[in-house]
Amino acid sequence: MEGVWVALLGLLTAGYFALAGFDYGVGLLYRFLGRDEAERARVLRAMTPFFLGNEVWLVAAVGVLFGAFPRLEGELLSEHRIAFVIVLVGLVLFTAAVQLRIGPFWDVFVVGGALVVAVGWGVLLADVLGGPPVLWAFGLVSLFLLHGAVFLAWRLDDRARVLVVARVLFAPVGLFVVAAVFLRGPVALPAVGLAGAVVALAGLAGAWFALRARAFRVAFLCTAVVCAVPALAVFGARGVVTPGVMSHTPTLQALGWVAAVVLPLVLVFQWATWRLSRAAR
Repeated sequence: MEGVWVALLGLLTAGYFALAGFDYGVGLLYRFLGRDEAERARVLRAMTPFFLGNEVWLVAAVGVLFGAFPRLEGELLSEHRIAFVIVLVGLVLFTAAVQLRIGPFWDVFVVGGALVVAVGWGVLLADVLGGPPVLWAFGLVSLFLLHGAVFLAWRLDDRARVLVVARVLFAPVGLFVVAAVFLRGPVALPAVGLAGAVVALAGLAGAWFALRARAFRVAFLCTAVVCAVPALAVFGARGVVTPGVMSHTPTLQALGWVAAVVLPLVLVFQWATWRLSRAAR
């Protein structure tokens, strides 16, 4: 039973990073890529049909964390409260600004919110996995930027500038992956770090060659995998999920029925969002 809930929490968290990562990347990029208001609006519209659906993965992950791992939730919030506050502030700013944006005034909050979210997750991952917070903040910002650029290369017809940006971003992301392994703290297991680095570097290589072949969907899938790697590495870190943090069996049984209904709905909603957006293009 415990393994099932750990796997479910890992799946939801990885899904959030793999999907919402490009939301924040687009938020960070669109002022740079859009030369005027019309172009900036077009760049942002490429992302907006998806971003609320992508955030659902985080909501579901938090629900599983609170319901199935109450002690773990308490430990994480108490030990990493600053990082969680940073992420929460960024999420509120970004979500509100994207929905309320009716002119350049909101651009500060769109870009700033996306930056705060990326930095907040970087600080949190540094706390959990070990390593310099500055490195992880830089790494998550670079990774989300790359993921957003690859997404825009796939979704926009005018992609020349986006491709240039994406190619430039491969180097800092690759350096971050290597540095994260060698500068890890005592929290993360060496095998976990090495395995994650291998998967991440393979994903980056796949995305690079896919972009060169103009296989944009494949490139997007590759960068999505790279974004999911840090989230999955958390579950291999020493002491993150330990015996005794689970809820009692009756609670887990009740949550199981809820999960059996909610998880398919999340998947169907995500599929419908991408399907309808594809049809509308």
